Amino acid sequence: MPFLIAIAIFAIRLARAPMDVRLKKRHAGPLAVAAGAVVLYLAWDWLRPDGISTVYFVGEFAGVGAVYLMSCTLVLATRLPWLEQWFGGLDRMYFWHKQYALWSVLLLTPHLLLHFLSGFDGSASGYADAPAAAQLVGMGHLLGAVSAIGLLLLIAISLPQVSSILRLPYERWLFLHRLTGLLLLSALMHGWMLDLVINGSTILLTVYVAMGTVGIAAYAYDELVLRRREPRADYTIRRVERPGPDIVDLTLTPTGSHALPMAGGQFVYLRVGGDRGWREHPFSVAGVLPDGSVRLTIRALGRGTRKLYSDVQEGLPATLHGPYGMFDHTLGGPRQIWIAGGIGVAPFLGWLTHQTGTLPQADLFYCAPSPETAPFLPELTAAAERLPQLRLHPTFSRSHGHLTADRIQTTAGPLTPDTHVFLCGPASMVEDLSRSLHRLGLPRDHVHAEHFSFR
Repeated sequence: MPFLIAIAIFAIRLARAPMDVRLKKRHAGPLAVAAGAVVLYLAWDWLRPDGISTVYFVGEFAGVGAVYLMSCTLVLATRLPWLEQWFGGLDRMYFWHKQYALWSVLLLTPHLLLHFLSGFDGSASGYADAPAAAQLVGMGHLLGAVSAIGLLLLIAISLPQVSSILRLPYERWLFLHRLTGLLLLSALMHGWMLDLVINGSTILLTVYVAMGTVGIAAYAYDELVLRRREPRADYTIRRVERPGPDIVDLTLTPTGSHALPMAGGQFVYLRVGGDRGWREHPFSVAGVLPDGSVRLTIRALGRGTRKLYSDVQEGLPATLHGPYGMFDHTLGGPRQIWIAGGIGVAPFLGWLTHQTGTLPQADLFYCAPSPETAPFLPELTAAAERLPQLRLHPTFSRSHGHLTADRIQTTAGPLTPDTHVFLCGPASMVEDLSRSLHRLGLPRDHVHAEHFSFR
Protein backbone atom coordinates (compact mmCIF):
# COMPACT_ATOMS: atom_id res chain seq x y z
CA MET A 1 0.00 0.00 0.00
CA PRO A 2 2.76 2.57 0.74
CA PHE A 3 4.05 2.07 -2.80
CA LEU A 4 0.63 2.86 -4.26
CA ILE A 5 0.39 5.98 -2.10
CA ALA A 6 3.85 7.08 -3.26
CA ILE A 7 2.86 6.52 -6.90
CA ALA A 8 -0.39 8.48 -6.38
CA ILE A 9 1.45 11.39 -4.73
CA PHE A 10 3.98 11.50 -7.60
CA ALA A 11 1.15 11.43 -10.16
CA ILE A 12 -0.69 14.28 -8.41
CA ARG A 13 2.47 16.40 -8.21
CA LEU A 14 3.13 15.70 -11.87
CA ALA A 15 -0.40 16.69 -12.86
CA ARG A 16 -0.07 19.97 -10.96
CA ALA A 17 3.40 20.79 -12.35
CA PRO A 18 3.52 23.71 -14.82
CA MET A 19 4.83 21.85 -17.87
CA ASP A 20 3.75 20.78 -21.33
CA VAL A 21 1.02 18.14 -21.12
CA ARG A 22 3.07 15.91 -23.42
CA LEU A 23 5.82 15.77 -20.81
CA LYS A 24 3.28 14.79 -18.17
CA LYS A 25 1.74 12.06 -20.30
CA ARG A 26 5.04 10.32 -20.98
CA HIS A 27 5.24 9.38 -17.28
CA ALA A 28 1.86 7.65 -17.35
CA GLY A 29 3.06 4.44 -18.98
CA PRO A 30 5.90 3.61 -16.55
CA LEU A 31 3.70 4.67 -13.60
CA ALA A 32 0.90 2.39 -14.80
CA VAL A 33 3.29 -0.57 -15.08
CA ALA A 34 4.65 0.09 -11.57
CA ALA A 35 1.15 0.52 -10.11
CA GLY A 36 0.03 -2.67 -11.86
CA ALA A 37 2.87 -4.61 -10.21
CA VAL A 38 1.91 -3.29 -6.76
CA VAL A 39 -1.79 -4.07 -7.28
CA LEU A 40 -0.83 -7.53 -8.49
CA TYR A 41 1.14 -8.19 -5.31
CA LEU A 42 -1.68 -6.93 -3.08
CA ALA A 43 -4.18 -9.17 -4.87
CA TRP A 44 -1.88 -12.19 -4.55
CA ASP A 45 -1.29 -11.51 -0.86
CA TRP A 46 -5.00 -11.01 -0.15
CA LEU A 47 -6.25 -14.06 -2.05
CA ARG A 48 -3.47 -16.55 -1.40
CA PRO A 49 -4.75 -19.88 -0.07
CA ASP A 50 -4.32 -20.91 3.56
CA GLY A 51 -1.32 -23.02 4.47
CA ILE A 52 1.10 -21.35 2.04
CA SER A 53 4.33 -20.29 3.74
CA THR A 54 5.58 -16.74 3.30
CA VAL A 55 8.89 -17.92 1.82
CA TYR A 56 7.13 -20.04 -0.78
CA PHE A 57 4.62 -17.26 -1.53
CA VAL A 58 7.27 -14.58 -2.13
CA GLY A 59 9.31 -16.93 -4.30
CA GLU A 60 6.31 -17.86 -6.42
CA PHE A 61 5.19 -14.24 -6.72
CA ALA A 62 8.65 -13.38 -8.06
CA GLY A 63 7.86 -15.80 -10.88
CA VAL A 64 4.48 -14.16 -11.43
CA GLY A 65 6.18 -10.76 -11.51
CA ALA A 66 8.58 -12.05 -14.16
CA VAL A 67 5.63 -13.17 -16.32
CA TYR A 68 3.96 -9.78 -15.80
CA LEU A 69 7.08 -7.90 -16.93
CA MET A 70 7.59 -10.23 -19.88
CA SER A 71 4.04 -9.42 -21.00
CA CYS A 72 4.85 -5.71 -20.69
CA THR A 73 7.97 -6.10 -22.87
CA LEU A 74 5.91 -7.72 -25.61
CA VAL A 75 3.26 -5.00 -25.48
CA LEU A 76 5.95 -2.33 -25.82
CA ALA A 77 7.49 -4.18 -28.78
CA THR A 78 4.34 -3.69 -30.88
CA ARG A 79 5.18 -0.10 -31.94
CA LEU A 80 1.55 0.86 -31.37
CA PRO A 81 1.43 4.61 -32.16
CA TRP A 82 -1.03 5.45 -29.36
CA LEU A 83 1.37 4.00 -26.79
CA GLU A 84 4.13 6.45 -27.72
CA GLN A 85 2.51 9.41 -26.00
CA TRP A 86 2.29 7.50 -22.70
CA PHE A 87 5.99 6.59 -22.69
CA GLY A 88 7.46 9.60 -24.52
CA GLY A 89 8.22 8.12 -27.93
CA LEU A 90 9.19 4.78 -29.41
CA ASP A 91 12.82 5.17 -28.36
CA ARG A 92 11.70 5.47 -24.70
CA MET A 93 9.28 2.58 -25.19
CA TYR A 94 12.22 0.43 -26.26
CA PHE A 95 14.22 1.73 -23.30
CA TRP A 96 11.51 0.50 -20.92
CA HIS A 97 11.14 -2.66 -22.99
CA LYS A 98 14.77 -3.52 -22.22
CA GLN A 99 14.44 -2.51 -18.57
CA TYR A 100 11.40 -4.72 -18.00
CA ALA A 101 13.12 -7.63 -19.75
CA LEU A 102 16.15 -7.23 -17.48
CA TRP A 103 14.03 -7.00 -14.32
CA SER A 104 12.06 -10.09 -15.32
CA VAL A 105 15.32 -12.05 -15.54
CA LEU A 106 16.50 -10.68 -12.19
CA LEU A 107 13.28 -11.92 -10.57
CA LEU A 108 14.21 -15.47 -11.53
CA THR A 109 16.86 -15.56 -8.78
CA PRO A 110 14.46 -15.06 -5.82
CA HIS A 111 11.91 -17.24 -7.59
CA LEU A 112 14.29 -20.21 -7.68
CA LEU A 113 16.08 -19.53 -4.40
CA LEU A 114 13.01 -18.98 -2.22
CA HIS A 115 11.21 -21.83 -3.91
CA PHE A 116 13.82 -24.31 -2.70
CA LEU A 117 14.29 -22.62 0.68
CA SER A 118 10.57 -23.14 1.31
CA GLY A 119 11.24 -26.87 1.70
CA PHE A 120 10.36 -28.08 -1.76
CA ASP A 121 12.41 -31.22 -2.40
CA GLY A 122 12.32 -31.20 -6.17
CA SER A 123 10.27 -34.38 -6.49
CA ALA A 124 6.73 -35.00 -7.59
CA SER A 125 5.73 -35.51 -3.95
CA GLY A 126 6.50 -31.87 -3.36
CA TYR A 127 3.29 -31.19 -5.23
CA ALA A 128 1.14 -33.72 -3.47
CA ASP A 129 -1.63 -31.16 -2.97
CA ALA A 130 -1.25 -29.48 -6.36
CA PRO A 131 -4.07 -29.77 -8.88
CA ALA A 132 -1.57 -30.61 -11.59
CA ALA A 133 -1.24 -34.32 -12.21
CA ALA A 134 2.07 -35.84 -11.08
CA GLN A 135 3.06 -36.73 -14.64
CA LEU A 136 2.82 -33.05 -15.62
CA VAL A 137 5.25 -31.90 -12.93
CA GLY A 138 8.27 -32.90 -14.97
CA MET A 139 6.88 -31.03 -17.98
CA GLY A 140 6.32 -27.96 -15.79
CA HIS A 141 9.93 -28.06 -14.64
CA LEU A 142 11.13 -28.40 -18.23
CA LEU A 143 9.04 -25.45 -19.43
CA GLY A 144 10.35 -23.29 -16.58
CA ALA A 145 13.95 -24.21 -17.37
CA VAL A 146 13.48 -23.49 -21.09
CA SER A 147 11.95 -20.11 -20.32
CA ALA A 148 14.62 -19.11 -17.77
CA ILE A 149 17.59 -20.21 -19.90
CA GLY A 150 16.11 -18.64 -23.03
CA LEU A 151 15.54 -15.30 -21.30
CA LEU A 152 19.05 -15.29 -19.87
CA LEU A 153 20.54 -15.93 -23.31
CA LEU A 154 18.42 -13.22 -24.97
CA ILE A 155 19.46 -10.68 -22.35
CA ALA A 156 23.10 -11.74 -22.64
CA ILE A 157 23.32 -11.33 -26.42
CA SER A 158 21.64 -7.92 -26.11
CA LEU A 159 24.36 -6.55 -23.81
CA PRO A 160 26.84 -4.38 -25.76
CA GLN A 161 29.86 -6.15 -24.25
CA VAL A 162 28.62 -9.62 -25.24
CA SER A 163 27.33 -8.43 -28.61
CA SER A 164 30.72 -7.00 -29.55
CA ILE A 165 32.40 -10.33 -28.72
CA LEU A 166 29.90 -12.54 -30.55
CA ARG A 167 29.61 -10.18 -33.54
CA LEU A 168 26.10 -11.51 -34.03
CA PRO A 169 24.49 -10.07 -37.19
CA TYR A 170 21.44 -7.92 -36.53
CA GLU A 171 19.17 -10.23 -38.54
CA ARG A 172 20.07 -13.24 -36.37
CA TRP A 173 19.80 -11.19 -33.18
CA LEU A 174 16.35 -9.99 -34.26
CA PHE A 175 15.23 -13.53 -35.13
CA LEU A 176 16.31 -14.81 -31.70
CA HIS A 177 14.69 -11.79 -30.04
CA ARG A 178 11.38 -12.68 -31.69
CA LEU A 179 11.31 -15.92 -29.68
CA THR A 180 10.38 -13.96 -26.54
CA GLY A 181 6.69 -14.68 -27.06
CA LEU A 182 7.32 -18.42 -27.05
CA LEU A 183 9.39 -18.08 -23.88
CA LEU A 184 6.51 -16.18 -22.24
CA LEU A 185 4.12 -18.97 -23.23
CA SER A 186 6.52 -21.50 -21.71
CA ALA A 187 6.77 -19.50 -18.45
CA LEU A 188 2.99 -19.08 -18.34
CA MET A 189 2.41 -22.83 -18.65
CA HIS A 190 5.13 -23.49 -16.04
CA GLY A 191 3.31 -21.38 -13.44
CA TRP A 192 -0.09 -22.77 -14.39
CA MET A 193 1.09 -26.34 -13.86
CA LEU A 194 3.11 -25.92 -10.67
CA ASP A 195 2.23 -22.79 -8.68
CA LEU A 196 0.18 -23.74 -5.61
CA VAL A 197 -0.90 -20.12 -5.03
CA ILE A 198 -2.33 -19.69 -8.52
CA ASN A 199 -4.05 -23.07 -8.48
CA GLY A 200 -5.51 -22.39 -5.05
CA SER A 201 -7.60 -19.41 -6.16
CA THR A 202 -9.89 -19.19 -9.18
CA ILE A 203 -9.55 -15.39 -9.23
CA LEU A 204 -5.74 -15.48 -9.19
CA LEU A 205 -5.70 -18.12 -11.91
CA THR A 206 -8.01 -15.97 -14.05
CA VAL A 207 -5.85 -12.87 -13.53
CA TYR A 208 -2.67 -14.84 -14.25
CA VAL A 209 -4.02 -16.30 -17.49
CA ALA A 210 -5.41 -12.91 -18.59
CA MET A 211 -2.05 -11.25 -17.88
CA GLY A 212 -0.18 -13.80 -19.98
CA THR A 213 -2.83 -13.68 -22.71
CA VAL A 214 -2.24 -9.94 -23.15
CA GLY A 215 1.46 -10.60 -23.75
CA ILE A 216 0.78 -13.49 -26.14
CA ALA A 217 -1.78 -11.39 -28.03
CA ALA A 218 0.78 -8.58 -28.36
CA TYR A 219 3.30 -11.11 -29.65
CA ALA A 220 0.80 -12.45 -32.20
CA TYR A 221 -0.03 -8.90 -33.31
CA ASP A 222 3.66 -8.11 -33.72
CA GLU A 223 4.30 -11.24 -35.79
CA LEU A 224 1.11 -11.46 -37.84
CA VAL A 225 -0.44 -7.99 -38.10
CA LEU A 226 2.14 -5.25 -37.52
CA ARG A 227 4.13 -5.90 -40.69
CA ARG A 228 0.96 -5.50 -42.76
CA ARG A 229 -0.71 -2.63 -40.89
CA GLU A 230 2.27 -0.44 -40.02
CA PRO A 231 2.21 2.94 -41.85
CA ARG A 232 4.56 2.72 -44.82
CA ALA A 233 5.25 4.38 -48.15
CA ASP A 234 7.43 3.66 -51.15
CA TYR A 235 10.26 5.99 -52.08
CA THR A 236 13.11 6.26 -54.56
CA ILE A 237 16.61 7.31 -53.57
CA ARG A 238 17.08 10.55 -55.49
CA ARG A 239 20.40 11.77 -54.09
CA VAL A 240 23.37 10.05 -52.49
CA GLU A 241 26.23 12.01 -50.94
CA ARG A 242 29.12 10.80 -48.83
CA PRO A 243 30.33 13.86 -46.89
CA GLY A 244 32.67 11.76 -44.78
CA PRO A 245 34.51 8.45 -44.96
CA ASP A 246 31.78 6.79 -42.88
CA ILE A 247 28.70 9.00 -43.46
CA VAL A 248 26.13 8.77 -46.24
CA ASP A 249 23.52 11.48 -46.77
CA LEU A 250 20.37 10.29 -48.58
CA THR A 251 17.38 12.10 -50.05
CA LEU A 252 14.36 9.91 -50.78
CA THR A 253 11.43 11.02 -52.92
CA PRO A 254 7.98 9.40 -52.69
CA THR A 255 7.14 7.35 -55.77
CA GLY A 256 3.38 7.88 -55.56
CA SER A 257 0.90 10.34 -54.18
CA HIS A 258 1.33 8.98 -50.66
CA ALA A 259 4.15 10.26 -48.45
CA LEU A 260 4.56 9.66 -44.75
CA PRO A 261 3.66 12.69 -42.61
CA MET A 262 6.79 13.35 -40.59
CA ALA A 263 8.86 16.12 -39.08
CA GLY A 264 12.50 16.68 -38.25
CA GLY A 265 13.47 14.96 -35.03
CA GLN A 266 11.31 11.91 -35.66
CA PHE A 267 12.74 8.70 -37.08
CA VAL A 268 11.66 6.14 -39.64
CA TYR A 269 12.53 2.55 -40.44
CA LEU A 270 14.34 2.32 -43.78
CA ARG A 271 14.52 -0.66 -46.12
CA VAL A 272 16.41 -0.30 -49.39
CA GLY A 273 15.76 -2.51 -52.42
CA GLY A 274 12.32 -3.90 -51.56
CA ASP A 275 11.38 -6.73 -49.18
CA ARG A 276 14.51 -8.72 -50.00
CA GLY A 277 16.85 -5.74 -49.95
CA TRP A 278 18.97 -4.16 -47.24
CA ARG A 279 17.40 -4.83 -43.88
CA GLU A 280 15.06 -2.50 -42.01
CA HIS A 281 16.74 -0.11 -39.56
CA PRO A 282 15.66 3.09 -37.74
CA PHE A 283 17.22 6.44 -38.71
CA SER A 284 16.51 10.00 -37.61
CA VAL A 285 14.85 12.34 -40.09
CA ALA A 286 17.33 15.09 -40.97
CA GLY A 287 14.87 17.11 -43.01
CA VAL A 288 11.59 17.06 -44.93
CA LEU A 289 11.18 18.99 -48.19
CA PRO A 290 7.91 20.57 -49.43
CA ASP A 291 7.45 17.81 -52.02
CA GLY A 292 7.52 15.13 -49.31
CA SER A 293 11.13 14.11 -49.90
CA VAL A 294 12.96 12.90 -46.80
CA ARG A 295 16.59 13.38 -45.85
CA LEU A 296 18.40 10.73 -43.81
CA THR A 297 21.98 11.00 -42.57
CA ILE A 298 23.55 7.64 -41.71
CA ARG A 299 26.86 6.72 -40.12
CA ALA A 300 28.44 3.37 -41.00
CA LEU A 301 28.83 1.91 -37.52
CA GLY A 302 27.98 -1.78 -37.98
CA ARG A 303 28.14 -4.41 -40.67
CA GLY A 304 24.77 -3.48 -42.14
CA THR A 305 25.30 0.28 -42.26
CA ARG A 306 28.80 -0.20 -43.71
CA LYS A 307 27.27 -2.24 -46.51
CA LEU A 308 24.63 0.42 -47.06
CA TYR A 309 27.34 3.10 -47.18
CA SER A 310 29.28 1.24 -49.88
CA ASP A 311 26.39 -0.13 -51.98
CA VAL A 312 23.58 2.43 -51.95
CA GLN A 313 23.00 4.17 -55.29
CA GLU A 314 20.68 6.74 -56.76
CA GLY A 315 17.54 5.27 -58.28
CA LEU A 316 17.20 2.33 -55.88
CA PRO A 317 13.69 1.69 -54.50
CA ALA A 318 13.20 2.10 -50.77
CA THR A 319 10.44 1.72 -48.20
CA LEU A 320 9.93 3.85 -45.11
CA HIS A 321 7.88 2.75 -42.09
CA GLY A 322 6.69 5.20 -39.44
CA PRO A 323 7.24 7.89 -38.42
CA TYR A 324 8.01 7.43 -34.72
CA GLY A 325 9.54 9.40 -31.90
CA MET A 326 8.72 12.50 -29.85
CA PHE A 327 12.07 14.30 -29.84
CA ASP A 328 10.56 17.72 -30.44
CA HIS A 329 11.93 21.15 -29.51
CA THR A 330 8.38 22.48 -29.08
CA LEU A 331 8.33 20.54 -25.78
CA GLY A 332 10.72 23.13 -24.40
CA GLY A 333 10.39 26.81 -23.61
CA PRO A 334 11.87 29.92 -25.22
CA ARG A 335 15.39 29.20 -23.85
CA GLN A 336 17.00 26.00 -25.11
CA ILE A 337 20.39 24.29 -25.43
CA TRP A 338 20.89 21.74 -28.19
CA ILE A 339 23.75 19.25 -27.96
CA ALA A 340 24.62 17.06 -30.95
CA GLY A 341 27.29 14.40 -30.82
CA GLY A 342 28.52 13.10 -34.19
CA ILE A 343 25.67 11.72 -36.29
CA GLY A 344 23.33 12.79 -33.47
CA VAL A 345 23.16 16.09 -35.35
CA ALA A 346 20.47 14.60 -37.63
CA PRO A 347 17.36 15.66 -35.65
CA PHE A 348 18.74 19.19 -35.23
CA LEU A 349 19.29 19.43 -38.98
CA GLY A 350 15.69 18.34 -39.33
CA TRP A 351 14.49 21.11 -37.02
CA LEU A 352 16.45 23.73 -38.92
CA THR A 353 15.33 22.62 -42.39
CA HIS A 354 11.75 21.74 -41.49
CA GLN A 355 10.69 24.43 -39.07
CA THR A 356 7.42 23.90 -37.20
CA GLY A 357 6.45 27.18 -35.59
CA THR A 358 8.95 29.70 -34.30
CA LEU A 359 12.40 28.46 -33.36
CA PRO A 360 13.43 29.25 -29.78
CA GLN A 361 16.58 31.03 -28.67
CA ALA A 362 18.95 28.08 -28.89
CA ASP A 363 22.65 27.43 -28.34
CA LEU A 364 23.73 24.49 -30.49
CA PHE A 365 26.84 22.57 -29.43
CA TYR A 366 28.07 20.44 -32.34
CA CYS A 367 30.51 17.90 -30.88
CA ALA A 368 33.05 16.00 -32.98
CA PRO A 369 36.68 14.89 -32.61
CA SER A 370 37.95 17.53 -35.07
CA PRO A 371 36.73 19.88 -37.84
CA GLU A 372 37.60 17.18 -40.37
CA THR A 373 35.13 14.81 -38.71
CA ALA A 374 32.31 17.39 -38.59
CA PRO A 375 30.94 17.26 -42.15
CA PHE A 376 27.77 19.23 -41.34
CA LEU A 377 29.61 22.20 -39.84
CA PRO A 378 29.29 24.39 -43.01
CA GLU A 379 25.55 23.71 -43.15
CA LEU A 380 25.10 24.57 -39.48
CA THR A 381 27.24 27.69 -39.85
CA ALA A 382 25.03 28.86 -42.72
CA ALA A 383 21.92 28.18 -40.62
CA ALA A 384 23.34 30.22 -37.71
CA GLU A 385 24.03 33.12 -40.07
CA ARG A 386 20.49 32.90 -41.42
CA LEU A 387 18.71 32.51 -38.07
CA PRO A 388 19.44 35.19 -35.47
CA GLN A 389 17.99 33.08 -32.64
CA LEU A 390 20.54 30.28 -33.21
CA ARG A 391 24.07 30.41 -31.79
CA LEU A 392 26.48 27.70 -32.95
CA HIS A 393 29.30 26.39 -30.76
CA PRO A 394 31.51 23.82 -32.53
CA THR A 395 33.26 21.68 -29.90
CA PHE A 396 36.16 19.45 -30.94
CA SER A 397 37.31 16.95 -28.34
CA ARG A 398 40.89 16.66 -29.69
CA SER A 399 41.55 20.36 -29.18
CA HIS A 400 38.87 21.49 -26.69
CA GLY A 401 38.34 18.32 -24.67
CA HIS A 402 34.95 16.71 -24.13
CA LEU A 403 31.95 18.94 -23.58
CA THR A 404 31.02 19.40 -19.91
CA ALA A 405 28.10 21.00 -18.10
CA ASP A 406 30.40 23.71 -16.74
CA ARG A 407 31.60 24.57 -20.24
CA ILE A 408 28.00 24.75 -21.42
CA GLN A 409 27.25 27.33 -18.74
CA THR A 410 30.43 29.27 -19.46
CA THR A 411 29.63 29.43 -23.18
CA ALA A 412 25.84 29.71 -23.26
CA GLY A 413 25.21 31.39 -19.92
CA PRO A 414 23.71 30.17 -16.63
CA LEU A 415 21.12 27.42 -16.67
CA THR A 416 17.93 29.18 -15.63
CA PRO A 417 14.86 27.28 -14.31
CA ASP A 418 13.13 27.63 -17.69
CA THR A 419 16.07 26.23 -19.70
CA HIS A 420 15.45 23.03 -21.67
CA VAL A 421 18.32 20.88 -22.97
CA PHE A 422 18.00 18.54 -25.96
CA LEU A 423 20.67 15.83 -26.31
CA CYS A 424 21.35 13.41 -29.15
CA GLY A 425 24.57 11.48 -29.61
CA PRO A 426 26.58 8.57 -28.22
CA ALA A 427 24.99 6.96 -25.17
CA SER A 428 27.98 7.70 -22.93
CA MET A 429 27.89 11.40 -23.80
CA VAL A 430 24.14 11.61 -23.23
CA GLU A 431 24.35 9.82 -19.86
CA ASP A 432 27.31 11.85 -18.57
CA LEU A 433 25.86 15.22 -19.55
CA SER A 434 22.38 14.31 -18.27
CA ARG A 435 23.79 13.46 -14.83
CA SER A 436 25.93 16.62 -14.75
CA LEU A 437 23.00 18.82 -15.73
CA HIS A 438 20.80 17.25 -13.03
CA ARG A 439 23.50 17.94 -10.44
CA LEU A 440 23.49 21.59 -11.49
CA GLY A 441 19.80 21.77 -10.63
CA LEU A 442 18.18 21.35 -14.04
CA PRO A 443 14.88 19.45 -13.61
CA ARG A 444 14.82 15.98 -15.12
CA ASP A 445 11.86 16.86 -17.32
CA HIS A 446 13.91 19.70 -18.80
CA VAL A 447 16.55 17.31 -20.16
CA HIS A 448 15.36 15.62 -23.34
CA ALA A 449 17.43 12.84 -24.93
CA GLU A 450 16.85 10.62 -27.91
CA HIS A 451 17.83 7.00 -27.22
CA PHE A 452 18.64 5.73 -30.68
CA SER A 453 20.23 2.43 -29.67
CA PHE A 454 17.58 -0.20 -30.44
CA ARG A 455 19.57 -3.37 -29.92
